[in-house]
Parts: sequence; structure tokens; C-alpha cells
Amino acid sequence: MRLSFVHLYGFRGYRKPVRIDFADSFTIVDGRNGVGKSTIFDAVEFALTGTISKYLDAKADGESVADYLWWTGPDGQDDDFAKHFVEVGFRDGDNHFEIRRTPLDPKDIDVKTRVENLYLPSAAPREAIAQLCNSTIIRDEHIARLSLDLKEGERFNLLRDAIGAVDAEDWIKRAQALHSAAATRTKSAQVEVEMATAAQATAARQVDQARASLPAADLVGQAGTRLQRTLATSAGSGQLPDLARHRLVDIAAELERLNPLLADFPQYDRAREILPDADARASAAAATAKRTQLKYEDSLKPLAAAPVASELSGQARQLESLVELGRRLDLRDGHCPLCASGVSREEFHNGLDLALTIARNLDDKAVEQAQLERERDAALEEAQRTGLALQQVTGERGRIQSFITDFEARLQTASLPSASFAEIEQRQTKLEAEKQSVAADLRMLDTLSFDRMITRASSDQVSATERVRLAEVRLGRTRNAESRAKAIFDAARRASAETFQQRLDRVIPLMSELYKRLRPHPIWGDIEYSVRGDVKRFLTLKVGGDVNPQFVFSSGQRRATGLAFLLSVNLSIAWSRWQSILLDDPVQHVDDFRTVHLAEVLAQLCQSGRQVICAVEDSALADLMCRRLPSSVAAPGKRISLGTDPTGALSVVHEQVISTLNRRSLILPQESLSA
Repeated sequence: MRLSFVHLYGFRGYRKPVRIDFADSFTIVDGRNGVGKSTIFDAVEFALTGTISKYLDAKADGESVADYLWWTGPDGQDDDFAKHFVEVGFRDGDNHFEIRRTPLDPKDIDVKTRVENLYLPSAAPREAIAQLCNSTIIRDEHIARLSLDLKEGERFNLLRDAIGAVDAEDWIKRAQALHSAAATRTKSAQVEVEMATAAQATAARQVDQARASLPAADLVGQAGTRLQRTLATSAGSGQLPDLARHRLVDIAAELERLNPLLADFPQYDRAREILPDADARASAAAATAKRTQLKYEDSLKPLAAAPVASELSGQARQLESLVELGRRLDLRDGHCPLCASGVSREEFHNGLDLALTIARNLDDKAVEQAQLERERDAALEEAQRTGLALQQVTGERGRIQSFITDFEARLQTASLPSASFAEIEQRQTKLEAEKQSVAADLRMLDTLSFDRMITRASSDQVSATERVRLAEVRLGRTRNAESRAKAIFDAARRASAETFQQRLDRVIPLMSELYKRLRPHPIWGDIEYSVRGDVKRFLTLKVGGDVNPQFVFSSGQRRATGLAFLLSVNLSIAWSRWQSILLDDPVQHVDDFRTVHLAEVLAQLCQSGRQVICAVEDSALADLMCRRLPSSVAAPGKRISLGTDPTGALSVVHEQVISTLNRRSLILPQESLSA
């Protein structure tokens, strides 16, 4: 199966439709930078996989290569955006097929079915088409990254997938899964045995404890007799243990009533002690309140007969009140409290007497009435004060009496009327002793059920023993299964290693031969490929015995070494039907001497039936390639030059079929020989 053509319209830098047909033997594509050489290879990979691997890790400003697959030139997406497409054709003699992708339908449902024509699905790895593109399309930027710069484990996986040793990996994974499942079952069986053994030990311990707890028969009889005597007066009927439990409940309830009584009894004694005094204070307060009330009522009678006040009487009363106020306040630091003038005590009292004389001269009756009103107000204040004192004393006496009444009611409820503290305490002690006695005798009677406990525990012990036996049988079976699964797993790994080693023995000489032909280094003319590791395997590259070329070769030498490795990987793919090698500018940083070696190697590949498509920038190098690679009448080569048309769009500017030499082109004519 060979690449037939690539047809582009609006893909990447190709704004206009461009179709490139490839020769069956070789096609050399040349052109300066930016004319779309790499886009041809991108189109092939995009048609097969739906993406371009060299841009998978490139992201910026939230964008990726998916945003730039189609034409995004100065004019943006034109009206023909829906018509853009990438189409790649393949042929094998008369058989051919095409794969087409468009912006509106980039994941054609027929792609997977058609791509399977390029390889053997039964022998290919899981990501077959991606692996096929990586080994068939050899890009300039990938030559070192997919060879020398590749990690040893990833390099081994690349070669393993290439030579088709993948079915053994599936069998190894299945055997490993089988072994893991068997190991898991073994662990579960081991846990089950441990749990069954623990249950057996627990059952045996319960039997021993029950037997050790059995009391003597005479002790049980004595406990029953004591309980019968103790419960002889208890109400109710039923079994003796049930009656004892009911009695324990009654004792607990009675103790709950007695404990608060004992706690509150000192307060009860104190209340009874102070109650007579409270009664006396309440009686005295009542008498005082009654006396002050009568005094207040008596002070109202003279006021009821007082004459109607005139203007002069009002002034007299005010003056008399002012005099009374002055007498109460008295001098303050030698100053009158009413006018703040400095006077002596004698002058002050003389002034008050003079003011009172003036008030009486104004209205003698008014002064007397003011005196009566003051007496009335004083009597009212005293009556209110004594009334409040009576309320307090009466309230305190009521609280004391209420507490006494409530406590005596609690005593009555506890069937202890008029009981003393000692009597209540004696009752509590008696109940506690009875509680302990009944509980002890009840525990003794409960031991009669130990026979049933022993029987049940013995039955549990037998069941646990049988469970241990069955668990041990299952454990033995799972261990045997784990051993067989381990043997299968080891056999699968050995078979895989042997199969891979047999195939590797055929590939390693090819890799060394390609290295020798490309001659990357003038001193180290050979390279050694070795595989190490057991579970995880690694492919190591060494020159000169123990020198790693990754760190000592120049960029051009590393590129030539990488070309040898990738070409050998491509030639080693046992499951591929695609007989093409696509090289995107493989000679960068490679000198002219090794470029000639590469041309010779590619010529040998063409001669062996491989299709070679190589893109280069130098037109002189393209000429060299066209001269070195074989061209015949049945399978002529081809050269395609890319550039731009008058409008600046990328296009094919020159296309040439590499014709073969005439069979007699180097033979002189007969007349020349005769001359």
C-alpha cells in the first residue's frame, strides 16, 4: 500500500485547491521555507488521525492547533470555508481508497474502517495508526526526539510496537490479572480462616467462663429461701426471679424519694425552729401597721374642719413652710441655706422666729393648718412604711410555712409521717441492705441459666470448628490456584521475552547496518543496541562499548543516528501494509558527506520496493536525490517544486517525471567506431 495523492483546499497555508500526485518509487519535493512542504506531511497525518502530533503540546492564550487547522490568512475564513477539505489517497495496484476530512466533519465515521487497510488489525498495537504515522512520517523536529532523546523505556516500547510483539503483552496482562485475582482470593480466604479461628477461641472461652461461674447447689438453695422470705409480703405473682426484679425496682423508686428528704431535712428543722419568731414578728408588724393607720386617719380629722384658704392665708402657709424648711436644713458653713447670706446661728434662728411671727400675723389659722398637713403627711409616710414591712414579714412567714407544709406532705407520701431524720436515715439504710441482698440472691438464681449458656456456647464452638475446617479447605484451594496462576504469569512473560528476543535478533543487525551506511561518526563506526530489565524493559544505545551517543555526538551526528534508528523501526513494522517512508527535511544540520550516504540508503530502500517521499529545501540537494534514487520505465520517480502563484497563494510551480536513461545513451554509434 502506497501513498497516491494529497488534495488540499483551505488547509493550513493552502488557501487555494492543490493536488499533489506521488510516484510509486520516489518523489522529491523541494522549495524554500514557507511554501508548504511540511503541510503536505501534516495533511497525511491529519487525514489518518484527525490531529497533528507535533503541535499536541503547543498551547497559548487558550488556543491550540485545532484553532489553526484551516485557512486563517489576512482575509480570514472566506465564504468557501464549508468547502475546505483534506483528502489523501492510497493505492495497491488496482485497489485504492481515499480518506477525506472537512472542517464541519473532521471525524469521518468511515476513517477508522478505511485506515485499517494500512495495517493488520490482528497483529497491530492499540494505537496502531498513531504508531504508524510516528514511524512512517519522519519529521525534522522528531528525528532526535523519537530516537536518542527518547527515554530508554519509551524507546523500547516504540521498537516493541514496531516489530509487532504486542499480543504477548495482552497475554501477560491477562495472566497478571488472573494472578492478582487469585492472590486476592487467597488473602480473603486467609482472613476468613483467621476470623473463624478467633470465633472458635471466643466460643471456647465462653464455655470455660460459664463453667467456672457455676455456683454450688446449696448456695443457690439458700439464696432462693432468702428471697422467699424477703418477698413474702410483696404483692404480685409469678416466678421468684421476676418478683425479685420487681422488688428491686420498688426499692430504687423508694430510695429516690428518701434521698431528697434526707437532703432537705436540715432545712425543715430550721424552718420549724424559726416559724414562731416569724409569727411574732408578723403580729408585731400588724399591730404597728394598724396603729400608724389609725394615727394617719386621726390626722385627717382636723384638716376636714379647716376654713377655706384666702390669698393671705396662702402666703402665710408658704412663709411657714419656708421657715420649717430652714429649720430642717439649718446653717451650711455659716450661710443661710435659703438666701446664702453669711449670718451667725443666733441671727439665723432669730430671723426664722421673725418670719414665723410675720406668717402668724398674716393668718394664724393658715399656719396651724400647714402644721396639721405636715403631721398628716408624716403619718401617711409612716403608715406606708409599716404596711410594707408587714407585707415583707408576712411573705417570709408564708414561705416558711409553705416549705414546712410541702415537706410534711412529702413525708406523708413516703409513708413516714412525723418521722425524724434518724428514722428516715434508718429506713434508707434498711432499703440499701435489702437491695444488696436481693440483688446478690438474684444473681445466684440467675446462674441456673448457665447450663443453657454452656449448651449454647458448646454448640457455637462446634459450629466455629466446622467453619475453621471449611475455611482452611478453601484457603488450600486458593493457594493452589494462586500457584497455578503465578506459573501461567511466569510462562507468559518467558514466552513474551523469548518471542521478542527472536524478533529483536532479526532487527538489531538491520539497525546496526543502517548506522554503518549513514556513518554518523568518523571514529565510532558501529553502534550497539541492548535490551535490559525484566518486568520493565529498556532499550539502550551505546558506541565504543560504554559511550552514550546522546551526550557526545554533535547535532548532525545525533540526527544521522536518529535517522538510522527511525528507518530501522519503519522497516521492522511487521504488521504494516503501508510501504512508504515520508521524510520532512531530514538533512538539516547534516553535512554533504552524510547527505550522500542518506541518498544511497534511500536508493536501496526504493530498490527494495519502498516508496520514498522526501522534502528538502535545497534545489541542488533535490537534484542529487533525483540522480541517486532509481527510476525505471515501470516505476519512474518524480520531482515537485512548491512555491507561490501570482496572487501569493501556495501552489505547485513545477512538476517533473524523472525519466530513465536510454539503454543506448552511453554507446557510441557504429560509424564513430569505424572511424
